[in-house]
Amino acid sequence: MEIETFYQFGLLLVTLVFSAFFSGSEVALFSLDKKKILLLKDKSFTVNYIYQLIDSPRRLLVTILLGNTLFNVAASILSVSIGLDFAKYYQLPVDLILIAQIILLTILVLLLGEVTPKVIAAKHPLKFAKIIAIPLYWISVLVFPISKILTDIIKVATAKIRYDQSKTAILSSEISDLAELGAERGTLEEGEHEIIHGLVSFKTVMSREIMTPRVDIIAIPVTANYSEVIDIITSSGHSRLPLYEDSLDNIQGVIYAKDLLPYIRNDQLKENLFLKKIARKALFLPETKLINVLLQDFRESNTHMGIVVDEYGGTSGLISLEDILEEIVGEIRDEYDVEENEITKINDDEYLLMGKVSIDELNELFRSDFSSESDDYDTVGGFILNHMGSIPHKGYSFEKNKCVFTVEEVENNRIFRVRVGKKNITHTE
Repeated sequence: MEIETFYQFGLLLVTLVFSAFFSGSEVALFSLDKKKILLLKDKSFTVNYIYQLIDSPRRLLVTILLGNTLFNVAASILSVSIGLDFAKYYQLPVDLILIAQIILLTILVLLLGEVTPKVIAAKHPLKFAKIIAIPLYWISVLVFPISKILTDIIKVATAKIRYDQSKTAILSSEISDLAELGAERGTLEEGEHEIIHGLVSFKTVMSREIMTPRVDIIAIPVTANYSEVIDIITSSGHSRLPLYEDSLDNIQGVIYAKDLLPYIRNDQLKENLFLKKIARKALFLPETKLINVLLQDFRESNTHMGIVVDEYGGTSGLISLEDILEEIVGEIRDEYDVEENEITKINDDEYLLMGKVSIDELNELFRSDFSSESDDYDTVGGFILNHMGSIPHKGYSFEKNKCVFTVEEVENNRIFRVRVGKKNITHTE
């Protein structure tokens, strides 16, 4: 074989190295977070070059593709030339050698020029970017006239193409799945996963799903005197309480604890306390109001509490700003909150749940669907009442979706605690 053939071998290796250079550069640079690089820009000379590259992504992509294509084509030409020399020197069929050359070159380009550098760049994007940043920057400067022409052609060619955003947008369910996968693999902490899930579902949650139900509302009657009002506020631990006349269906306003401060050392004011006079205007809202809209209403009205009413105008519950925030970040407890375990794990297949646990949490616990579009319930207690059609007694049990529900505690015609398990338990109705 002639000495020229060995030079061609050397050039072929060089083209594969450059192919790897451009392939790895694409993965490394487009994997970096531009905001993080901006923060590091002033701390490292090399990172400054990285930032200048990723600051013009279209130009960067054209430069990389141009370089990669150029060296892959060069590799093809060199391999054909080497193959012909090989066939001539050993007197082998040209067709056979060219087929072998195509197969070998494909393997070499895939392994050395594509897969290997991309895998390395994906694992260590910043390190890889620091290695290639300076040479790639000057290459982009050299080929700028060509890349500028190609970029302009691409802009013109794609200017009238309309993108179907419904196909490219990430669905909320996909975001939830990604967050769950991140939590399982440890890339997201449990709290972060819950916040993402809360944000995704935020726009679909109605007020009735997170409100404090009517039976749990602590309110102040208009007939209460100063001492009684202070006792109610102190025992409840709340700084804002509804004011009602005759019944909770007749809410007159909201009493703020801070509005009672002027009365502390003035006995005459205490005796003449007229609660309707100091009550703030209450915000009324329907059960079906979405909490993302309600949050905006709270901001505009500068209030932290709303009274939820049913279709007949009766009070069905109360919702606060804290309830809305808890839907995103999870339970928020202060020094007045009594800690309750709404969900207690008995074993891997059995749980003790409070009746107010949401049906969504039940679905998640047992990987099943106990909800129904035709039925009007949001909690485990509501689900059981809907199933039975009356108030169940303690010990009532039934099976649904291969899970056994047993009522453990009933208080004031309300299901307080339920045992749920995936096991064969004898039940009675």
